Amino acid sequence: MRFVMTGGGTGGHIFPAIAIADGLMERYNDAEILFIGAKGKMEEKVVPENNYNIKLIEVSGFNRKNPIRNFKFLRDFFNSMAVCKKILKEFKPDAVIGTGGYVSGPVVYSAIKMGIPSILQEGNSFPGKVTKSLSGKASRVIVNFEETISYLKRKDNVVRISYPVRSRLKLTDKQEAKKYFGFDNSGRTLFVFGGSQGASGINKSIMKILDALDEKNINLIWQVGKLNYETINKELAGKYNKVKVLDFIKEIDMAYSAADLVVCRAGISSIMELSLLRKPAVLVPYPFAAENHQEKNAVSMVKMNAAVMIKESVLDENLLNSIREIIFDDNKLAELGSNASLLYDRNAPEKIVDEIIKTIN
Repeated sequence: MRFVMTGGGTGGHIFPAIAIADGLMERYNDAEILFIGAKGKMEEKVVPENNYNIKLIEVSGFNRKNPIRNFKFLRDFFNSMAVCKKILKEFKPDAVIGTGGYVSGPVVYSAIKMGIPSILQEGNSFPGKVTKSLSGKASRVIVNFEETISYLKRKDNVVRISYPVRSRLKLTDKQEAKKYFGFDNSGRTLFVFGGSQGASGINKSIMKILDALDEKNINLIWQVGKLNYETINKELAGKYNKVKVLDFIKEIDMAYSAADLVVCRAGISSIMELSLLRKPAVLVPYPFAAENHQEKNAVSMVKMNAAVMIKESVLDENLLNSIREIIFDDNKLAELGSNASLLYDRNAPEKIVDEIIKTIN
């Protein structure tokens, strides 16, 4: 069998595509899988690292702030449609699966036009533009949050299945994980990250409370991002022995394992990793995310009593108190982690594969 996977721009779109592809390969070990991604984006590197072939197309995102500048978007979209149709005609997939990001638009739309079974997987609480615009014509739409269904005009082709997470993420012994980061004490541990590029808003707020964290004997594992690492590391050199500053953590499961509490953005990939690993978190939505989808993700978690949310605009006033109130409260930590785990389904990739096969048949 042959399948085309498409999705990109961020880990939240790429990693579920890889998880679904892995599920398809487990079911059909002789399957052929081809990814279609955008030139110069994250998927160009990540997909081959996960042992899948990828073809790259020229696409650009829609300019929400200034629609007049969308000539390039329209030109690239129609040009990429021609390229996509050529790829699909040559590869002859049994199905095309799109996991979001603007690169998935022309690929899935081409599949629909060519009569190829098309499946959209939407991880965010508020669906992205590709899902909203193509959900009515797609063969199947798979959503992660129940409330996503209310944003879609058509309901009869929608099914709810948990967002598929990379199965390689696993917790290890907490004390060993703490030692991995250089901590050999009984203090609670806070893990702060904002994605591979860091999060300047979170970083600035953390800088202001380092003394208070130190006074409370809280260890800090802090992924500050490549752009901020040199400045922050230099500024903190020798000041705190319970702060580990890193530009990027490749072994992120070690950081999760060491952590009692996590502070991070509310991208769907991060949320589902928290769910998989039952980790309590303070979510700080990125305020400029497309259609404010990160805040909507965080609100969904808060409704489940699965996380605490602080908007970046009031982060300085609330972050320290929230950390202190949660990190020393074993009952609160357990409650948030347990409720977060309800969102994740370990059988999600297998269930999504079932839906793909149903769609083909």
